[in-house]
Amino acid sequence: MLRIFENIKQNQFAKNVSVLASGTIIVQGISILLSPVLSRLYTPEDYGLLAVFISCISVLIVIGSFRYELAILIPKESAEANALLILSIGINIIFAAVIFVLTLIFNSSLSVLLGNEKISFWLYFIAPVFLASGISQSLTSWYNRNKNYKLISGVRIYQSSINSVFSLGLGFLKFNSVGLIVSQIVSQILSSMYIIKRSALSLRQFSFSIPELKKTAKKHIEFPAYSLPSALLDVFSINSVIFLLNYFFTESVTGAYSFSLRILTLPTVVIGAAIGQVFYQKISEAYSNNEKITTSIFKTWKVLFIIGIVPAITIFFFGEQLFDFIFGSKWAVAGEVSSYLCILTLVNFVSSPTSSAMIVLKKQKIVLIVNVITFIYRPLAIMYGYYTDNFLNGIILYVVLEIIQVVLYNVVLIRSSIKADSNQIANNQKLI
Repeated sequence: MLRIFENIKQNQFAKNVSVLASGTIIVQGISILLSPVLSRLYTPEDYGLLAVFISCISVLIVIGSFRYELAILIPKESAEANALLILSIGINIIFAAVIFVLTLIFNSSLSVLLGNEKISFWLYFIAPVFLASGISQSLTSWYNRNKNYKLISGVRIYQSSINSVFSLGLGFLKFNSVGLIVSQIVSQILSSMYIIKRSALSLRQFSFSIPELKKTAKKHIEFPAYSLPSALLDVFSINSVIFLLNYFFTESVTGAYSFSLRILTLPTVVIGAAIGQVFYQKISEAYSNNEKITTSIFKTWKVLFIIGIVPAITIFFFGEQLFDFIFGSKWAVAGEVSSYLCILTLVNFVSSPTSSAMIVLKKQKIVLIVNVITFIYRPLAIMYGYYTDNFLNGIILYVVLEIIQVVLYNVVLIRSSIKADSNQIANNQKLI
């Protein structure tokens, strides 16, 4: 055990991951402990409405900055990275204003389209939450570039703590779905205000001009050109599962699915996201310095598989019983869903943190093609459940198709990284 801690101290990658993950692990540990309480304060229907609200935000946040926030880590010059940050925030502000106007004009139509009239009132809050999330996302990328992992971890702790406290307090006061959505809104806005306040001094020191921003935007045009439509297709197809479950079935089914996914993806939120951010920074730097990256990908996969395999097997065999016992009998359906989803969440837990390598390798076209395919089969899988009159059939088909897609995606990733490594070696030999 002492040797492990000593290795972490000596390994900068492990140290950075531990800084990002440690605080979040504590907060998510509290969240896990609170889950059995919250599952008794709120119903599957409450979580179903929350899932629709979050899905709306998730789809919109992708277009928030035209994906320029992802480019912040790439430039060698800090001035260019700073320009990308300002560009990202500026685009977010413009889109927030547009979204607010659209929700004012088309509120009723959007509610009907989403298949849930209860969401009508909450649509007005999408714009401010969208803006808060977008700014936080851009600043997080900027702090990731500067390796300020303590601040990133602190923001996550702050947001998660607020969400947990509000959810618990409003739940005891019998606010039902209102409590869950208000907690989400308040935690996102306050955490955004926190990171903006911490960044205010640095942002005021930036100097930029409109021509400079235009030049920077044009230089990194591949992000809005390829990464944006690709990511939009991906996030829309993922959230189409929520939208279609809510439209074709019931809020209870939607809530069972979303609650199951929320519990199963906690390791990804805690560990995977931390590793993913550090991994992206590490290979971006390595690639810029003509260093190999394939070994880092394999090592990351190995560690994450070892961490995730035992919990996945346990839930696969005993998911329904565990959910019934821990969260209450009304969540037995969520447990049944988790028995299938756990296989997919393990695969995603292992592979998601390294997916950013495709961006570094400039393979956005391939990512776009993959996301076009997922955009087609994900909704069709849920529709299959509707036409067979059993939503579980749709979930099972969705899981099978997702696993096949992830495996093929990572085969392409490894082949691309090996080719890139060979080119790096050849370039280094020429320099010698």
